[in-house]
Parts: sequence; structure tokens; C-alpha cells
Amino acid sequence: MKNKKLNIVLIIIVVSVSLLLLLGKDKLNCAITNYKLRNSDIVINQTDSAKFLAQFHNTDKSKYFELSLIEFGGYGCKPCMKMDTVLADLGKKYGEKLNIKIIRVTEKEGRKTAKYFSVNKIPTQIIIDKNGIEIFRHTGFLSKDELIKLINMHIDV
Repeated sequence: MKNKKLNIVLIIIVVSVSLLLLLGKDKLNCAITNYKLRNSDIVINQTDSAKFLAQFHNTDKSKYFELSLIEFGGYGCKPCMKMDTVLADLGKKYGEKLNIKIIRVTEKEGRKTAKYFSVNKIPTQIIIDKNGIEIFRHTGFLSKDELIKLINMHIDV
């Protein structure tokens, strides 16, 4: 019985080290996060809808966002970290016209928001117009130039 448990532990260690070497630490982090997203037991209530959309629309009349760009990412994910840099640049460029939200799906509340938006892989970018309608969705890294083209199609520059 002890040998069986030891063998199982050794197999787990060998598989883990192999995956780490094969995928690299960053890709392994992304793979684990994506697995958690796809296999989440989080339940979304119908009353949550207003709460989620309220995050991406400004009810304060002193500000008006033409678009909301939501980035779903995780800690330890290189493409997600690259997207953070792109989004920081876009925030400087568009200011008050573009509402940028970064949702970390490595946190439970972030996974709940991801489930609401049917996100099961990171990084994922979603653009929502002023009426709350999704007008664009992309999974993976998206360059600053590509995002600028998309945003300029829907925003008054």
C-alpha cells in the first residue's frame, strides 16, 4: 500500500515537472487558469446581470463612455501582462471616451464575471457599446494597432 502511494506521488511529480518543462511556467499558469474557467462550479443568478453591466457603464452623468473594453486575464500569464501594457496605452489615448476594465479570473469574483460573459480562456477582450451590446470579442493577445482600428470604428475621435 505504501509503495502504491509512493508510486502515485512520483508519477504526479514527474508529470508536473514534464509539463513545466514542456509548457514553461507562464503557459502552465494560463493552462491551469483556463481549466479553472472551463470547470468552474460558480452559479450566476439573474439578479447579477445589472451588477455586472453596471461595472461597464457609467451612471454618473458627468462622465460618458462611448465604449467599454473588458480584458479577462490572469496573474502569471505573459500574454495577459502584455495586454495590460497595451490597455494602459489605450487609456492614455482615449481617456474618458473608453472605459477599460481588467478582470483577473485568478480571483473568484473575476471568475464569476467571466462566467457571466461566457469567457473560458484567457486573455479575452470584449468591447461593449454604450447600449450594453457586445460588438467585439477576441481571445489571445491583440496588438495596440489592431485595437485602435477597432475602437476608432465605433468611437468619435
